[in-house]
Amino acid sequence: MRRHVDHHLARARAMGQAPLLRGQTALLPVLEAVARTLEKIYAQDGVTITVTAPANLAFRGEQHDLEEMLGNLVDNACKWAEGKVSLTAESLSETCSGGLQIRLRFDDDGPGVPAEKRGEIFGRGERADESTPGSELGLSIVRDIATLYGGDVTLGEAPSGGLRAELVLPGAIRAGAD
Repeated sequence: MRRHVDHHLARARAMGQAPLLRGQTALLPVLEAVARTLEKIYAQDGVTITVTAPANLAFRGEQHDLEEMLGNLVDNACKWAEGKVSLTAESLSETCSGGLQIRLRFDDDGPGVPAEKRGEIFGRGERADESTPGSELGLSIVRDIATLYGGDVTLGEAPSGGLRAELVLPGAIRAGAD
């Protein structure tokens, strides 16, 4: 556990001292791969994951960073879901900084998190419910990585009453993608 934390802290320090590599990572294939993997892990719990995203959207950043953020958010949704998790991605209009952004929504049909606790669970070692196993680092790591890219992650209520995590990141439209 300590190595995991040290790895991310060292990476964040290094990235803070150098400009980010702004490669493009196709979003849909990564979303689908993370969904397939976690659906297998949570198959015994009957969790199904649906993915909806335009094929031409891309994350302006490194694939492993995207996988880390998506993995933590989808794992969290699956852990609390009664049976359904929904992943949705869309492009947002150009921002004042001149770049396109993408919004990813992670909705589960679980019990949700009370509004007054949502801000607290982003802290390292903080959890809304101690009864489910976890590292207590996932949301903190997601926020740290998103912030490095000029993005953000917030929590709200899903239409089903469960939790909605919303991740906004720098994006791009990939030419030639179907």
